[in-house]
Amino acid sequence: MSRFSILSRAACLGLAAAIIALMPGGDARADSWGNLNPEEGGIAHLAAELAARPDRAGFLCWVVYETQKGGAAESATSFKGLQLCAQAGNAPSMILLAQAYDQGLGTAPDAAWSTYWVKQAAAQGYATGAYHYGLALLQGHGVPRDAGQARFWLDRAAQGGDRDAARLLANLTLS
Repeated sequence: MSRFSILSRAACLGLAAAIIALMPGGDARADSWGNLNPEEGGIAHLAAELAARPDRAGFLCWVVYETQKGGAAESATSFKGLQLCAQAGNAPSMILLAQAYDQGLGTAPDAAWSTYWVKQAAAQGYATGAYHYGLALLQGHGVPRDAGQARFWLDRAAQGGDRDAARLLANLTLS
């Protein structure tokens, strides 16, 4: 990890802690290590927050994403957090959960579950999900190959602004 990435991550996490501390009812307390509200957190807390405040899912799931970038030591916990975020309807988390299933991060590799989650993101109109679902259909990754459906989903992705989908469609047309 580059020095810039470390500084950028630290700045983002510091900003997130500051935002949480400034929220109404969010009295910040730090333990001797500087951790804010150390008795809070974990998967149970995330589940409760997602249930109570679905309007904050984007922010909460961003925090899970930042934790997931920490590597293998945190991948099992991050996987559970991504599951909660995906089940709450957060499309970017669906893509990250699909990646976790695809690469076996925090779980056993499973192409069918990976493709299930990109399909869920695609069904919400998320262009990145439509691209990955179209690609899965084109390659037969976790689903039977279906060139017609692949083109349909890749076209939806391209219409949604996904440049990779537009390039792939152009190449498919030429071949």
